Amino acid sequence: MTALKHTLTAKQRRQNRLFWAWGLLLMVVSSALYGFGNRAYGLFDVDEAIFTQATEEMRAAKAEHGLAALAMPTYNGTPRYHKPPLIYWAQDATLSLLDPEDFLPNDWGLFAARFPSILGALGSIALLGAGVWYLTRNRRWALLAATILALNLSFLIIGRAATADGLLNFFSLALALWVLVLLFPPPLPGPVHRQNVGARLRQQALQQALQRWGWVVSGTLGALAFLAKGPIAWLPALVMAGAIWWARPQRAAVWRSLAPFKTAALIVLLFSPWVLLLWQQHGGAFFYEFFFVHNLQRFGGDMGNSQSHFIGYYFMVLAVGFFPWVALLPPAIGALCSTPAKAPFWARFSTRLASPQASTALPLLALIWAAVYIIIFSFSGTKLAHYIVPAYPALAMIIAGWLAGLKEGSTQPIGNILGSIGWLLWGLMLAALLVVITPLLAGFQGPTLHGLPALLQPWLEFAWPLADPLATATLQQAIPLGVGFYLAAAAVAASTVLVVVVRRGQRRALPLLAAAVAISLGAVAWGVAPTIWRYTQAPLAQVALILRQLPPGSLIVHHGLHKPSLRLLSGRAFIKTDSPVQVTPWLQQTNALWVVAEIQDIAPLVRELQTSQAGTVLEVKCATGA
Repeated sequence: MTALKHTLTAKQRRQNRLFWAWGLLLMVVSSALYGFGNRAYGLFDVDEAIFTQATEEMRAAKAEHGLAALAMPTYNGTPRYHKPPLIYWAQDATLSLLDPEDFLPNDWGLFAARFPSILGALGSIALLGAGVWYLTRNRRWALLAATILALNLSFLIIGRAATADGLLNFFSLALALWVLVLLFPPPLPGPVHRQNVGARLRQQALQQALQRWGWVVSGTLGALAFLAKGPIAWLPALVMAGAIWWARPQRAAVWRSLAPFKTAALIVLLFSPWVLLLWQQHGGAFFYEFFFVHNLQRFGGDMGNSQSHFIGYYFMVLAVGFFPWVALLPPAIGALCSTPAKAPFWARFSTRLASPQASTALPLLALIWAAVYIIIFSFSGTKLAHYIVPAYPALAMIIAGWLAGLKEGSTQPIGNILGSIGWLLWGLMLAALLVVITPLLAGFQGPTLHGLPALLQPWLEFAWPLADPLATATLQQAIPLGVGFYLAAAAVAASTVLVVVVRRGQRRALPLLAAAVAISLGAVAWGVAPTIWRYTQAPLAQVALILRQLPPGSLIVHHGLHKPSLRLLSGRAFIKTDSPVQVTPWLQQTNALWVVAEIQDIAPLVRELQTSQAGTVLEVKCATGA
């Protein structure tokens, strides 16, 4: 018996070392994916540039007026009520440390602007793994959940972007996991053996402390989550708490554990200093603009920036942004929802939700979390791809829980052959598209078509140059393309084959699958993203440098443009116009007016000047593609 005990202990030690080694490797790889290469390309319009410019204006106002400027930043001198201020405070801290110069490639300001999101992403990965391990004591489940969250395109993009979404994901996840910790305390050690007495007493003391003071953490996390991006950050926690309250017979105990009135009171108390300062400076403008315009109106209708009106849009987003893990989602949900023939589905469903064991209820809670989140935004009038990223931790938990319980070579229903063939064809199509992009872009460079576009022109019958002069000028830029697209294509193809292998029950392929996905994401982050920036944003940077060299006091008009990077990189405030007749009155205030416009808007401006005799064009400076 003694020899057996020593053998098991040695095995447990090896498992512990292996778990921590894989966890450390995951965090090292994640740190590289999210942290490296952020200075290789500048900030993207619209979101990255406008958030960073607002923070820069807040920093300037703070230097002049003190901490009162932290209530709400401005953009181009106008209060920016679109988002709560946590992202601006975080960027203020990191930008103050690294002291940016111009936010052009290789400037440390780019890393500083994106650093809060990097920390939010890495914190979310570590927090998800730690939370699943604490709740279930299943290390494999925890490690797989953290890996899936870390290695997908949508989460990578948000984790490398200078926007509020990285902090939203972190605090929303932290609040949701904390609610689960309150509602699923670890079981007490059995009192049979003498050595369990101390552990039992410590566990009882911990549970009593959580019951007494858990609302303090809930309120603090709730306040920070709201300051990250508003009340949408509370949705995962509220949905899961409501599901547990509905399923458990001991509803009063659930209510006591959550202490919602105390939590709400603490959130209000923590908000009070900021709200009072905001009200003193701006009145109720923020509350109307943020809640009514940027929440209710954005949900109820298209505000001009929706990427789709199709109700199934987010299924397409998942098929690309959550690839290849999305291929494992149908069998994981199928296994989760399967019931014995004689067991009513809803009875089994509610029984599992009511279970005091987190490992039993967690997959269903994650499914409710993800389903509610995705369904709500599917009915939104404004749909943007990143809106459903806070549901990705739930999807990762569902898939990881299924994989953790999967036996190697299992013949249980993992997905039929047609499903595997479908995902294989989809992944290989994505890889083929990545292969085609490089020769396609290269063939457009120069005054005439060559290479692949020249071969395709007779078949597709498109005119060259294109009817859109801006698109033509953009494609004609001589941009070094590198091997990023090819490397990403090869890794996507490899991950496609491997995910189908895993889908058929071969769990040993998971490390290879994770490695292939990491390589594809690295190629995107370090090769594809800089290329996209050079095509779409580098011309704007050239225009911004022209504006920066203008004499002090020059009047600048942004005509028909919403390009915050021009404001950020030039350092020059501007006047916004949308029609040519709005431009000419400004000529009465100055001898020289600089107008920034797209190529197709220049001729109407010139005609308006000639018709109104308000002035003439003295000089035209163009940047290719802008």
